[in-house]
Amino acid sequence: MIADLHTHTIYSDGLLTPEELFKKAQEHGIKALSITDHDTLEGNIGAHELAKKYDIDFIEGIEISCFDSQNEYHILGYGIDIYDRELNDHLNDFRLKRLERAEIMTKRLNNLGVNINFNDVVNKAGVAPITRPHIAQVIMDSGYVSSTKDAFNLYIGDKGPAFEVKAVFQVEKAIKLINAAGGVAVIAHPGYSVTQKKLFKFIETGLDGIEVHHPLHNKKLRREFHSIANQYWLLETGGSDFHGDRPNEIDIFGREGVPVITMQQIRKRLIRR
Repeated sequence: MIADLHTHTIYSDGLLTPEELFKKAQEHGIKALSITDHDTLEGNIGAHELAKKYDIDFIEGIEISCFDSQNEYHILGYGIDIYDRELNDHLNDFRLKRLERAEIMTKRLNNLGVNINFNDVVNKAGVAPITRPHIAQVIMDSGYVSSTKDAFNLYIGDKGPAFEVKAVFQVEKAIKLINAAGGVAVIAHPGYSVTQKKLFKFIETGLDGIEVHHPLHNKKLRREFHSIANQYWLLETGGSDFHGDRPNEIDIFGREGVPVITMQQIRKRLIRR
């Protein structure tokens, strides 16, 4: 009885529509699902109707990009009001800043002799906020590299010549924004990138949970995060981080996640909030 609480659709950097995602989830025996697109709630609209159609429990979700001390972290929000005004104001502003960032990187690529068209990047993103994978795909489609990985390594990776940093939004603000929208805040795939000292700082800020189960976490990390979650009465979540475009994701989808009872635990925390 698996609940996959970390998935993406075409509304961020995934390949499937919400209905295609629900259909695939049903085929893989997933009993509970959350759509956690990056910095957008569009994939959640109409999702409860799809959940009924495919007989899958559903809870609203999002993955917010944020920073602390110049390091990037992702905070998952569950059970939020997807029409919350303050949350949507932030997401609309962040979407515009992503657009500006993509335009800056496109100009830098042009100066490097990678003559891609910004309109092609916009079209590649479609309904989603523009991310670096969209730019990488256009670079590859234009024949400058043979893979999106090469596009990152040569041009738009964190140390690449065309890289531009994301707009800075603090982790503390992300947690408060999610809580104010009625949701619970969970740190996504902390892995080795989050020290215990940093994690405890986020817990003091109001973090509600840790994504313990994730494809990037080995058994040792899962044991450590499970112990911390128990110690601080935090929610213990997990999911496949499914996008639909990575070779190993189909195998993980339906097997990487948490027990369905986790949904009940999240909802109890929401009621207490």
